[in-house]
Amino acid sequence: MAERGFDPTTYRPLDHKDHQSLRQPYIFSSFRTLEELLAHSETAKHFCGDCSNYYCDECLKFHAKIHKPHVVFGRKDVDKWVVQGDALVTCDLHPPTVLELLCEDHAELCCHLCVSLNHRMCKRVDLISDLAKGIHKMADFKQLPANVTKVTASLNQVSEARKKNKNSLKISRKSMLTKIKSLRSSLNELLDELEKRTVEQMDSVLAGIDWSLQKDIDHCDLLHDQLKALLDSVQAHDKESRSFIGYRKCKDKMAEGNRLLREMNTKQKATITFQPDTRAQHLLSDIKTLGNIKGHPDPDFEQSSGQIK
Repeated sequence: MAERGFDPTTYRPLDHKDHQSLRQPYIFSSFRTLEELLAHSETAKHFCGDCSNYYCDECLKFHAKIHKPHVVFGRKDVDKWVVQGDALVTCDLHPPTVLELLCEDHAELCCHLCVSLNHRMCKRVDLISDLAKGIHKMADFKQLPANVTKVTASLNQVSEARKKNKNSLKISRKSMLTKIKSLRSSLNELLDELEKRTVEQMDSVLAGIDWSLQKDIDHCDLLHDQLKALLDSVQAHDKESRSFIGYRKCKDKMAEGNRLLREMNTKQKATITFQPDTRAQHLLSDIKTLGNIKGHPDPDFEQSSGQIK
């Protein structure tokens, strides 16, 4: 590039030879955006959508003479400035500025703003107009359609492989969801069985306590009825021998009743408690999930994702 006498630090695009003496908007290369340019410049007052260039009042006069059919927008239509022009040749970083250079140091297409802001120190910056000469005769350019077709076919192949992979993942999800629910069902059955055994144990303990209590109740009721019957018999007859016999039997039964009362007084009130086994609860609380789920690369997926040349 140095051999051609091109200096990227001073380059400014010229629409015609008179631009060397005319003030034009490209002198404001320090501005990164259209908004900055409009805010600080009184020069860029017009934009030609066909040329994709900005013009001051003086430049517009010359432009109007040689490009009468072109559509030009003033500042009142500034919203239309950035949407005009050919997207193919427009700089992505500084729209709607046109790409005019190639930085071979970075292998990047550049507009004059790119060069001024990011490529001042680059040694190899060439004009696209110079590089483009004879491109239609180049073998590589002629092979472009075939090469593009090859790449797009490979991209379609990879895209289809990804789509199939996505569908297979949906099927895998349904299968895994069935297994998860089955595991949950098994856990529910285990918990139901544990609950059943616990309830059976509770009923067994209650039955034992109930039997013991009922035994004491029956004993008390028996002695109560026997004593009352003996007393009724004694009071129903005046014969001394019968009264004596009744008296002795009542004394024996009262002694038996007192022994039973003393025995029962030593017994505490029957109660029942439940002490939960927290091991299962702690185990479940420590488990974050019902299983470990990992993703594994699909061999076909890996083969189809190779580098496209």
